[in-house]
Amino acid sequence: MTKYPIKFTPQVRTALWGRECWLVSGHPTMPSVVANGPYAGRTLPSLVAEFGADMLGESAAAENGFPLLIKIIEAKDRLSLQVHPNEASAELCGGEPKTEAWYVLDGCESGAAIFAGLKEGVAKEELISAIRNGTAEEKIMRFDVHRGDVLFISGGLIHAIGGGCRIFEVQQTSDTTWRLYDWNRVDSKTGLPRPLHEKEGIACIDWTLPPPELLHDDRTSAQTLFDCRHFACTSLAVSEPVTLVARPESIRILFAEDGVCSVDVGGVERVRLLRGECALIPACDEAISIVPEPRAHLLIAECGGA
Repeated sequence: MTKYPIKFTPQVRTALWGRECWLVSGHPTMPSVVANGPYAGRTLPSLVAEFGADMLGESAAAENGFPLLIKIIEAKDRLSLQVHPNEASAELCGGEPKTEAWYVLDGCESGAAIFAGLKEGVAKEELISAIRNGTAEEKIMRFDVHRGDVLFISGGLIHAIGGGCRIFEVQQTSDTTWRLYDWNRVDSKTGLPRPLHEKEGIACIDWTLPPPELLHDDRTSAQTLFDCRHFACTSLAVSEPVTLVARPESIRILFAEDGVCSVDVGGVERVRLLRGECALIPACDEAISIVPEPRAHLLIAECGGA
């Protein structure tokens, strides 16, 4: 495989609450298409099928397909209160397991919030009753958020992104959402409430999960933001050229949260990353060279975390 920083054409999905932009995706719902270099025009799944572990590295290749999905979520209104299955509940209830993590971007409105996790002591029947009588918001923890805030969402954790949030999301490759509560609203196009998935959603809640913790990135130094067995993400502020060591066992995805930089792997092709753009670095024995123009802040996602 020719290994170089691979950029993709972003794809947008609109919804009642706003829109999401899929930056890097191997999911059949909306697979990414290469925008540069020798593989321009190829889909990401086709590269995975042809090159396998040579592209993904051994740890990522073990996931059977491209393991991560990278998005930007722009919420004009609240997303539904929802839950995604983990591996165990997906076996029982169907769907694709999904653990995810969120990084709050610039453009987050004053008063924006994230809802995640049940308040202390809320039991199953109490939550079901609140969903049915339209008071579920009272049972969920609320976090006011600002640029640089980080929240990790395990599969099985009830959650919702609030209106006015702009979020960078790293997740397992999955497009399964069980919608539990939709804030008593109706779809303006149909005049009807959106379908709910109470049975599946309640069955997928992991009642043993601890309350989530809101963390913050100071955006001035290298910092591990989250690290789980599915993925990890590091924050890296760059004001002069830096070299990242080779990681032949896994892919890396670089997202320019701020600023502009150029990225090179082994001198094959140098690409510029503008603010809001991603590049996929295949598993490679070559180091990654990053040159800021004149500064940049990167979020670096990779597979095979803790």
